[in-house]
Amino acid sequence: MTDEHTAPHWDPAFAETLIGKTLLMNLTFLDDDGEVAERQQFFGVVIDADEDEGIVLDLLGEHDGDTYTLPPQTSAIQAAEPGVTSLAGDKPDFIASWIIHGAPEPANDVEDED
Repeated sequence: MTDEHTAPHWDPAFAETLIGKTLLMNLTFLDDDGEVAERQQFFGVVIDADEDEGIVLDLLGEHDGDTYTLPPQTSAIQAAEPGVTSLAGDKPDFIASWIIHGAPEPANDVEDED
């Protein structure tokens, strides 16, 4: 049973419109006490949006060449307001902000060094 006041987390039509668009991602990581441990900002082009696999960004700026996969939740993405920019001054088409409980993970293409 679906509550008519609850937006679905995945909108396939909206997901299709994200492909090729730029997305500014703001991540806030909280520690076990709920305190801000770290903040990160990514900017990239959406190269894939799949309900099972998530939303894949081809990162730009200091992370150019890396990818980052967001959870498959289009409900967290909004059109960027005029004047919104990344820390590097890029102007995104869309913006999303997430609060994450736990340690940050590197972009998908970054490998751990032993």
